[in-house]
Amino acid sequence: MPVQRCDDTEAWGALRAHYDTRGKQFDLRNAFAADAERFGRFAVQAPGVFADLSKNRWDASTRALLTGLAAECGLEARRDAMFAGEPINLTEGRAVLHTALRAPAGARSLGVVSDAAIVDVHSVLEPLLAYAERVRAQAGTQFTDVLNIGIGGSDLGPHMAVLALEEFRHPGLNFHFVSNVDGHDIAPVLKRLDPKKTLVIVASKTFTTQETLANANVAREWFTAGGGTDVASHFVGVTTNIEAAAGFGITTTFGFWDWVGGRYSLWSAIGLSLAIAIGADGFKAFLAGAHAMDEHFRTAALSHNLPVQLALLDVWYRNFHGFTSRSVAPYHQGLKRLPAYLQQLEMESNGKRVDVDGRALPFATSPVVWGEPGTNGQHAYFQMLHQGTDV
Repeated sequence: MPVQRCDDTEAWGALRAHYDTRGKQFDLRNAFAADAERFGRFAVQAPGVFADLSKNRWDASTRALLTGLAAECGLEARRDAMFAGEPINLTEGRAVLHTALRAPAGARSLGVVSDAAIVDVHSVLEPLLAYAERVRAQAGTQFTDVLNIGIGGSDLGPHMAVLALEEFRHPGLNFHFVSNVDGHDIAPVLKRLDPKKTLVIVASKTFTTQETLANANVAREWFTAGGGTDVASHFVGVTTNIEAAAGFGITTTFGFWDWVGGRYSLWSAIGLSLAIAIGADGFKAFLAGAHAMDEHFRTAALSHNLPVQLALLDVWYRNFHGFTSRSVAPYHQGLKRLPAYLQQLEMESNGKRVDVDGRALPFATSPVVWGEPGTNGQHAYFQMLHQGTDV
């Protein structure tokens, strides 16, 4: 499927002209004063999420032009190709099917590849959830702590979600995450754990990730030095390299597929720590929530499609206003790892300087994503946001 470059469209030129004549001088206070219904006009309701987009530097004309840009670039066709399982990852010739991880068993008619992937997903999901329930049943006796060792997507997503869903965590289990190869990360964690009552999850798709294996080896040495003899009972692998895991001493493994990008792997077996934390029913509800948003993205009109509208705002701010960064300031302490998770999700995905054909891009891609929990940020960098010279 040919890809239409967004800067090569009539809509892009129209947006440039619109910015020069109206967008550059846009005043939010005047916009609200002129339109008593502005809040309602720019509110978007998605499953479980209400978004107020009225506080952005756009008006109805801007929104219409941006939505027209998405349509002219063929966004709907590309979206449908992704859901169907077409190899839209052109560099590696792979499908991008993280949506299949969230689809309920029996979901069909998205495409032959996608339908088959959903069957594969549930062949792994059910044993994984059964294992999670067995661990939970042994909480307080066999296990008191769960240590997840991974890096990148094998750490950022699970760490973020376990903290965010603390209210639903099993009260008899504590969860710890180690990713940095610097020994100052793992050493203090191991120091306060009992090796005989700790379950270690080694999360590495290939079981060759240097940082993860270095930390896993430290954990295994700590386990045996503490009197542990049965590595197989206290270590579990999330990997496709069963042979390498077995060589390490791990006999229980859960795999996933090459169509799962690391930044989307939370909904795969990489989410084992979360499944143990919130239980099988909780994890299924977690998947169902993500699936509901997938369906919203798949079926909602572009003009009322929350992921699409948020993405278009990024295009507007990055390429027309020239804003280079976006601060994320969650006001719930449980979401303190959300900015770090979003950094990988957005910057690893969109932080490229060439298009899918290897051509240098003449426009800006991902902004720098950063942030801290709300009130912490208020007393650190908000003055710069309100009174500084850059955005």
